[in-house]
Amino acid sequence: MATTEVLSKARHILLKRIPALTTPADIRRMLTRYNVQGVADVAIIYENFMPTKQAIITLSLPNFLRDNLRELTNATLSGVVFTSEEVDYSESGPPPTELGTGPHAGVDNIGNNVVLSSFPSGTSPTNIKTITDKYLLASSFEESVLAIKTAPKNPVSMLIKLRSESEAYRMVRDLHMTNPLERLRWSRDLQARVIH
Repeated sequence: MATTEVLSKARHILLKRIPALTTPADIRRMLTRYNVQGVADVAIIYENFMPTKQAIITLSLPNFLRDNLRELTNATLSGVVFTSEEVDYSESGPPPTELGTGPHAGVDNIGNNVVLSSFPSGTSPTNIKTITDKYLLASSFEESVLAIKTAPKNPVSMLIKLRSESEAYRMVRDLHMTNPLERLRWSRDLQARVIH
């Protein structure tokens, strides 16, 4: 248990063991159901664009922390009991983020991003221009479609920044229903997911 001094400064609550497909909207609905007050931000924590089954809640004031932790004792999310604990970033600052890792996967345009994975090593964004042409991108093709390489010879993922959350979900839905690259053998494993 944290000391009173730590609790008085802490403005973050870490949720652990949340369902993998949870969205920030799901968490906000749960927080409303349990009467959690003063929520400024809800962020899913990612590692290499994969959800870690953790989320961080940022409170507007540290005064809300104790009551909120009490409300979240034995709380459930989609029928799953999760754990919650206070996190104090007042001295150390929030955890560092890099592209694909950390709260909101370290990307801007929150909720409007889609990750397509995985493409053979050496695939460039221009190879998927035919897929992205029917969607509203956040800006130009060059600024909105980024290749994500983890290491040489490893499969490549593509980060696609779309204009709205509904457009991001439309892209994921379309790609799960019909694979536009089905003539290519490697494309059977093509996955699309929205990054929140």
